[in-house]
Amino acid sequence: MHTNNLELELTTICTLGCPACPRNYQKHLKKEWNLGNMPLDKVKWIADNTSFNQYLFVGCYGDPIYHPDIVEILDYYNGKGKNVFLETNASNTKPELWNRIAELNLSNTHWTFSVDGLEDTNSIYRIRSNWKHITYAMKTLLSMPKERKPQTLWKWIEFPYNQHQTDKARELAKELGFDKFEARRSTRWIPYSRTTTNIEQYLFPKELQLWKERNAKL
Repeated sequence: MHTNNLELELTTICTLGCPACPRNYQKHLKKEWNLGNMPLDKVKWIADNTSFNQYLFVGCYGDPIYHPDIVEILDYYNGKGKNVFLETNASNTKPELWNRIAELNLSNTHWTFSVDGLEDTNSIYRIRSNWKHITYAMKTLLSMPKERKPQTLWKWIEFPYNQHQTDKARELAKELGFDKFEARRSTRWIPYSRTTTNIEQYLFPKELQLWKERNAKL
């Protein structure tokens, strides 16, 4: 399917250790994908010389907020009238970063916070995430003046360990002022077949044991 969007891998830096992330199951290829940060002049060149409908700052290996020039990039793209979609885990950052971002005009940007749990569960899958940092980032952006405020989405992946918190998270999203809350059931819930390769990258140890036990009976 043809789309008129451009996905930019602004950085390959991320501080988390999500089990199904290619950063983890492609460690043996790190020399191939660990490219660091996209140079600022190239990022600006793209804004100056292209006219895609959407510019997706999502990344496969890194989180865009870890790019050292993310504030300048956001400001530059908004100044050019670019429609930016940014997805982040919002962890392990200093308050100063979010304070600077909140000073920008983000009216052309759409922010997705990928947070799959509350304080006691988010780090189960999003290993090394920091709830204090996440909530600070959320509250800072959501308290921006309406005329400069971005569109916001809380994306929640539902696992067996956090499904009991989905409704509570939905209420929290509403309380904080998110435009939308979206819960998606994890593919970990899919009953993988006996022929699935690299099954270890999809299941936690306890789930993997259950999978092996189930298939041993077939």
